[in-house]
Amino acid sequence: MPTVLLSYAWESDDHKAWVRDFAHRLVLNGVDARLDQWHIAPGQSLTQFMESEIQTCDNVLVICTQAYAQKSLARQGGVGYEQQIITGHIASGVAREKFIPVIRDGEFSPGPSCAIPPQFAGVYTIDMRSDDSSDKKFEELLRAIFKQPEFRPPPRGKPPAFVTESLIAAEHDDELENLRLASLDLDGWQLHSGVAQHHRWPDSFEIPNERERRSMKSGDIVKLMFEIAVNDPEEAAPSHERMWVTVEGQAGPYFVGTLNSYPACSHVTDALLTGDRVVFLPEHIIDVWDDSRLESQPSQ
Repeated sequence: MPTVLLSYAWESDDHKAWVRDFAHRLVLNGVDARLDQWHIAPGQSLTQFMESEIQTCDNVLVICTQAYAQKSLARQGGVGYEQQIITGHIASGVAREKFIPVIRDGEFSPGPSCAIPPQFAGVYTIDMRSDDSSDKKFEELLRAIFKQPEFRPPPRGKPPAFVTESLIAAEHDDELENLRLASLDLDGWQLHSGVAQHHRWPDSFEIPNERERRSMKSGDIVKLMFEIAVNDPEEAAPSHERMWVTVEGQAGPYFVGTLNSYPACSHVTDALLTGDRVVFLPEHIIDVWDDSRLESQPSQ
């Protein structure tokens, strides 16, 4: 049973009654709704209730009104205290979707009639200002709480033929049939599994999720871990390097790409050079290039 805390402003008896009826409706639909009107007795601490429930509940439903937004901005009363806790949780890395805004009156846009606190600006909000659409919006809220969306993406099919046509056209049939991963004894280099490294050090060695690793397409740039044999007698151990590869296509379970990094050990080996073909699997991918990295680089 999911648990939710209702955060709202004590602005009128009518509004408190609406929130209470709203919570009652949640309970009737299998939700453990935590409400101060039900769970706080005289002499008990409101602040302790807020702190504990925000920490432990699966979701916090923020009932947004003009009065709520004003108290939130002014850090006034219980609303101000709750918003301070909520903002701290979001800043510390708690998933933003834990906090679901529900607008009851007022407007979305900034101004004197705005009901949305700044920390929820731009966040998808359940609009319950009109009773005419309340049933549909309530179902939408329940789906969010139970994590059962109305629409789901279809299963991903196979890439279109033209994705691999250029690769297939460039290779002979016998080469495609013999497509394999490189090995140190045959090719002078090999790849290491990023998934295995992640399993060894799950807290420090992060990799893209499986869906992202399997959905690479032509033109994407991925980082792989290479082990390269060297010819230097003074350096018997292979060179271990992490380098970028440009994806060119896919053949069966394999991705085929081109090395676009310069191996640091190139002066002592010609086993692997910039521009060489690299065959790899999704498990070898440890990073995916994002063009936003260029934007984040300091200007020269």
